[in-house]
Amino acid sequence: MSTKNLATSWARFRSTPGRIARYVLNARALSTESPCASRTISQSPTLGLQNGRDLFNYTRGRFITDEQFELSQRCVDFNVDALARCAAETVGAESCISIEKYPDGMYNKSMLLTMDNGSQVVAKIPNPNAGIPHLTTASEVATMEFIREKLGTPVPKVLAWSSRAQSNPIGAEYIIMEKASGVELEQIWPSLDIKERFAVVKAVAGYQKSWNSISFKKFGGLYYKKDLDSDTGNDALYVDADGHDIVDTKYAIGPSPGREWIDNGRVNIKLDRGPWKTLTEFHSAIGKREITCINQLPHLPKSPVTLYGPGIYIPTRERKLEALHCYMTLLDAIVPSNSAISSAHLWHEDLHVANIFVNPSNPAEVVSIIDWQSTEISPLYFLARQPHLIDHAGTPVTGIERPQYPADFHSMDPEAKKAAETRYFQRSLCALYNFWVYKANPKLHAAFEFQRTPEFSLLLLARNIIIDGEATYLAQVLELEKLWDTLPGAKNKSFPLNFSTQHRARIAAELEGAEEGMNLMSSIRDSIGELFPEQGIVRHDQYDETLDALAQMKTQIIEQFAKNEQEKEEWERLWPFGQ
Repeated sequence: MSTKNLATSWARFRSTPGRIARYVLNARALSTESPCASRTISQSPTLGLQNGRDLFNYTRGRFITDEQFELSQRCVDFNVDALARCAAETVGAESCISIEKYPDGMYNKSMLLTMDNGSQVVAKIPNPNAGIPHLTTASEVATMEFIREKLGTPVPKVLAWSSRAQSNPIGAEYIIMEKASGVELEQIWPSLDIKERFAVVKAVAGYQKSWNSISFKKFGGLYYKKDLDSDTGNDALYVDADGHDIVDTKYAIGPSPGREWIDNGRVNIKLDRGPWKTLTEFHSAIGKREITCINQLPHLPKSPVTLYGPGIYIPTRERKLEALHCYMTLLDAIVPSNSAISSAHLWHEDLHVANIFVNPSNPAEVVSIIDWQSTEISPLYFLARQPHLIDHAGTPVTGIERPQYPADFHSMDPEAKKAAETRYFQRSLCALYNFWVYKANPKLHAAFEFQRTPEFSLLLLARNIIIDGEATYLAQVLELEKLWDTLPGAKNKSFPLNFSTQHRARIAAELEGAEEGMNLMSSIRDSIGELFPEQGIVRHDQYDETLDALAQMKTQIIEQFAKNEQEKEEWERLWPFGQ
């Protein structure tokens, strides 16, 4: 299982963008009863509102595993009348006359509120699974203002907000912000030619350049000073583009609000969430986080990208802890010393077509970038990524060389030629982005170069060992041993780990089994196509069909790999799909 393939699978799993549609209700007609106590699951492909409860419940799709728990994590009760009054007062209107619910996100409820004077605002209320109460909302608001005011990025202005659910009349944390102007890039992207698309990508890349123009003095999350309980002092907050230390009495760096510190049960574990003054402290905290969670969680989360079972590979706490022991031991040697790529930055890590708004008359003019929740201050080499909007199937384009048409392009049949041409333009767009970064943003280019090293692979994979990757990690450690003398951080140091011949053989066998598990998951995805539950969710009208297709896949795989009744039961236990 290569690190690249594992990372690609994780990216696909974690970045399924929302689709914009609206569910309309009259704000005055809503029931005041608590909707979460009487959740209903819509069986209709048309997700109409049901007595107002759909405003509070998750209605976008069905979860194929542990559905009642997943729904409870996305159900939030709040006082709609109070929200409507607050929004109206914020913009100087007499009243709010309608609320339109956007399709549910994984972590928030978002609504469009229209006033009697025609003005509109967007309200955002975090779900229970959004993050640590208070900190998640407080950090998002501070980050949005800093990014807009200090770094010149078009971000909706926050008009009103509260991160204390118990001390406001709405009864929930909320953010009321300007409605993003322009249109979602998603609406016009398919109609743009490659020159227009590159103009958009170049504009987005320009904002990426502004984000790494300043570097923060600590790693963690950005907040207003008043929202942190601890004394943050008056030390410099960041270093500006001219290399000057900047003291800012309004902002401070506090705990990280990043999703990796929250998801998969981590939110309930006592951890060092920062802030961290040094790169080594930051990476050490990641390792300690994973070790603590592996030891304390009652059940380890199942992988969404790899299938496990008897006859291939079965993850254990022991193997995960072994991988993390290697990580902690190697840390000093694999953490880069190049400050240009390891400096701390704020960065939007999910630049897909639903998060970017543009001027429809001039798509190269980006007028708003939304969704800054859980943004953390991290090393540049963790943040560096081409915008999701130019992602495509196939081998990633990592260099600046211009792609070429296939040698037999002119002899292809029309259908094959069209597909080849589409791939060529997709790859060309990536190459143009890479070339622009190479010329205009050398720090980001250097970070991309570091991402191609074995050291980066070991830093990256360790971030999710609780879920997946320990077999790959241990195999990568053995590969690193061969390259040890070439690593800048290993100068005058001997390789600090010892592996017996038997140990090496075990690692190789487990890697082979884990690779087979990843191939099996890919086969399931390919076999059932659009029925595959990305992020564990399917459309309402596909729920039963998906369960049936997955049941058939499970039967086939168990028949192939289970040698006895005990192994069959183990496959049943480890199967990641179904109730």
